[in-house]
Amino acid sequence: MHLSSIFKEYGINIEKTKIVRHPLNNEEVRNIYEKGLIEEYQSCQSRNVFDNCEYIVSFIGTVGTEAKFIGIYKIKKNIVGNSVKKMMPKNYPYPKHFDESHTYYSMEKTALMSDLINKLIIDWGKSTIAWVQWANNDKEVLSIASREEIPFPGYENIILSYSDLGNIVEGDIRYQKWIDALSNINGIYLICDKQNNKQYIGSTYNEIGILGRWSDYYKTHDGGDIGIKEHLKKYPEAYIDFQFTILKVLSKPISINEATQAESLYKNKLCTRNKNYGLNNN
Repeated sequence: MHLSSIFKEYGINIEKTKIVRHPLNNEEVRNIYEKGLIEEYQSCQSRNVFDNCEYIVSFIGTVGTEAKFIGIYKIKKNIVGNSVKKMMPKNYPYPKHFDESHTYYSMEKTALMSDLINKLIIDWGKSTIAWVQWANNDKEVLSIASREEIPFPGYENIILSYSDLGNIVEGDIRYQKWIDALSNINGIYLICDKQNNKQYIGSTYNEIGILGRWSDYYKTHDGGDIGIKEHLKKYPEAYIDFQFTILKVLSKPISINEATQAESLYKNKLCTRNKNYGLNNN
């Protein structure tokens, strides 16, 4: 199967569409992607590569020449000159991407092929240097993950790898029941570094719930927690082996005092303040 057949199935006009591949073996791209800023990154270009198309089909370059589909975007307008600087989001790590030499493209993510997001994998081919190409430059489809819904196992049975958490955070429709369930509760959670035998206990007590908090860990790796930050300084790639579980479900809303008391109890039970195998500092 080739990408052209999928485009035909979804009614995509390849004459007005370009395909782009953002390679994760590029350190800046990887950092941007992990911070959840890839859409902002692709909106600002050092040359007018999107002036002559209406849509772009975006992929993330993963292993070798493989590329994972992340969405289709409609080009609305472009901005040039000094105004480009004003379009840079807060905390964007590379201000040089938004200087006056760049063109900013205002884009809108569409619903086209949304059921294939994070599931469609193609072979970009040997011309990996050409990160942007017209859609009529056909690509081989390597795999399409099952579109079947993945059942939610219940809060007490959740054991999530960092990779699986990424599917949930990025809105993989197979995990819709997980997304709904984890958005509707607060809780006491446990993060285990399976490779280095370390544990961290935390709690949530606001409207973003468990999913909102875990999204922070997926995007930043440390979630802003001092103990995990120190751990990742020693083991920079340790987040890949993080495992996420729920120890206790808490209601929404719940007071900070109630949540932190329950959190402290579990820290005592599992001794996660012990520096030999715990990452909690308080």
